[in-house]
Amino acid sequence: MAETNINDAKHEDMKHELKKAERKGRRKGWLARIRTFFVGIIIGMLILTLFTAYMHSLSIKDTFKALFTTETAVEDHDLTLINHKIFGYKAADFAEAVLGKDEELKKLEVYSREVSDVTTITQAGLFKIKAFSKYQLITFNGKALYTVDLSGLKKSDITLDEETKTVTMKVPAPVLEPINIPSEDIQFGDVESGGLAFGNIKLTPEQQAEVETQAKDRILKKLEDENVIEDAKVAAQHSIWEIFQPVIAEMSSKYTLKIEFK
Repeated sequence: MAETNINDAKHEDMKHELKKAERKGRRKGWLARIRTFFVGIIIGMLILTLFTAYMHSLSIKDTFKALFTTETAVEDHDLTLINHKIFGYKAADFAEAVLGKDEELKKLEVYSREVSDVTTITQAGLFKIKAFSKYQLITFNGKALYTVDLSGLKKSDITLDEETKTVTMKVPAPVLEPINIPSEDIQFGDVESGGLAFGNIKLTPEQQAEVETQAKDRILKKLEDENVIEDAKVAAQHSIWEIFQPVIAEMSSKYTLKIEFK
């Protein structure tokens, strides 16, 4: 009987040792798999780094930095579209997208209008008697051109309103460029006389320049009186909207662009 008890005890001890060995083996197996997993990741990263460096002609250091630099927090972006937490996110940055269109951030011609001014040149004759005087009409034809300079646009000029789904871009107001009157668009009318005057009216280059300057001043006054700048503003808003609204829509179709002047 005692011998049977001893054998049972030995048997239990053997089972206990076998279980310990089994648990130890499982732990070693898991550790080996984990080591293999991480070694595989490291090898894969090295292969990816070498391949990317080769394809883009970059140094190993620059490639490694480019591949494994993390993105900024989702809260630092303008708009969160999808947030998968540790598995990544999708966000929109309207300001960066707009400022990224370098080819559009320049002086834009937004509005133009044909302008003209008619000047009468009078050359008084003997004793200022009209019969000895001569007259000539000079017509100055040119173009009034309004532009908006977007080259100084900054990130702070672009704001987001999530409630109204609006992206507001503040831009400089249109500016009237110097009036351009090409020499070929200056028309000289026939010389008319009071009856006893003959020949043409001759102006020196300095006199003609002075007459043209006065004509430009009158054109500017006319543009101001007609408040043409308001037409230029409407045209500017439309032109800028057409350029940048597709950029906003590409980031998020729910948002629209609004143009305001500083």
